[in-house]
Amino acid sequence: MRVPRHKYIRHTEQKLKRKNFFPTLLVTILLWLGTAGIVYFVDPGTFGATPLFFIVAFFTLLFTFSLLFADSRRGMVTTIASTLFLTLLYLGVGNVLNLILITAIVICIEMYYSFKF
Repeated sequence: MRVPRHKYIRHTEQKLKRKNFFPTLLVTILLWLGTAGIVYFVDPGTFGATPLFFIVAFFTLLFTFSLLFADSRRGMVTTIASTLFLTLLYLGVGNVLNLILITAIVICIEMYYSFKF
């Protein structure tokens, strides 16, 4: 019995998509532990603690959202929006209106990339 070529290709692509799940999950867990360690052990007044937190939080959210959505693009867009809102919260201007506006921008970007012309 011969397997049609298009079914084999689809099965191979699906297998390749799931191939890196476990290493990515391990990296995500390590990044969450690193973020928790920075929050708990590092004094916010020390030099470079704030940029370090935002960089580690960015990569933590990137890997987490990429795993949750199973799509790197959606993970990146959501991560940029979340990090932007965290930055606004740090600066003292993060409020519900800014959250709604950032969410609306993310939805517009997702709709733009989702529709095929």
